[in-house]
Amino acid sequence: MVQSPSGKVYRWCPDEDCTPRLFLLGNAQRPENLDVSQLRRPPGTRGTTCPYCGIDADDEFRYQGDKEAIQKYLEWAASKDISDHLEKMARDFNSSQPRGGLLSLKMDFKPDRSPEPRVWREDLIRNLACDICGRQYGVYAIALFCPDCGCKNLGVHFEREIELILQQIDLAEQVAENGNGELSYRILGNAHEDVVTAFETYQKTFYKHIVKKAYPKEETEKMISKGSIGNRFQNMDRARDLYKNLSIDPFSVLTQDELGRMQLNI
Repeated sequence: MVQSPSGKVYRWCPDEDCTPRLFLLGNAQRPENLDVSQLRRPPGTRGTTCPYCGIDADDEFRYQGDKEAIQKYLEWAASKDISDHLEKMARDFNSSQPRGGLLSLKMDFKPDRSPEPRVWREDLIRNLACDICGRQYGVYAIALFCPDCGCKNLGVHFEREIELILQQIDLAEQVAENGNGELSYRILGNAHEDVVTAFETYQKTFYKHIVKKAYPKEETEKMISKGSIGNRFQNMDRARDLYKNLSIDPFSVLTQDELGRMQLNI
């Protein structure tokens, strides 16, 4: 199995409606005190969970590119074996011919010199580990579940967003101390935009997933369409109107001061 530079293998969600489907599985550093109450499946056992859509399967997550790579290698190896055999036949035939006679026969054969096919696998930008079972994996930006134990992992990704934003703020302060106020201002502005982007994107991802679980496909397509959602998750009052479809209010746990700071930031 071809691995990425960090030692991960490619996996592909079998659900054609899943987006973006591709994710990577790496090694695991199991915690000493594993919280089994949150496990969807014992880590390290047979089976995989798609980190994007959450479906479970046994062997259906094989990456098509791995199959194609194996096929290309077998085709190359077979062609190489045949070429080597014919080359030896030509060499043996030519060496068996008498020298200095009136007639001279020679078998000419051009061997296959094509290089052995090589496969390269890249790591995805976001690489982290499940906070429950310790499995390392790579995804595109946001995932909902750990592909190994199946636990809910959205919080792990959101904490990574916070970590990156704090690093931007630290960088802006370092740049300002070096006398580049304009660049510092630019970095802080980007950090501020990332706060709002994370606030909106994570809500949207969560909302779409829950709606797909709670409603029939016909209703789901309408409820999660671009026209139905728009930029409503950039505003807490408009977001609350959408959450009424699920009978939840995620902002109810915040104090008035916390709500005020969020409104001011947005």
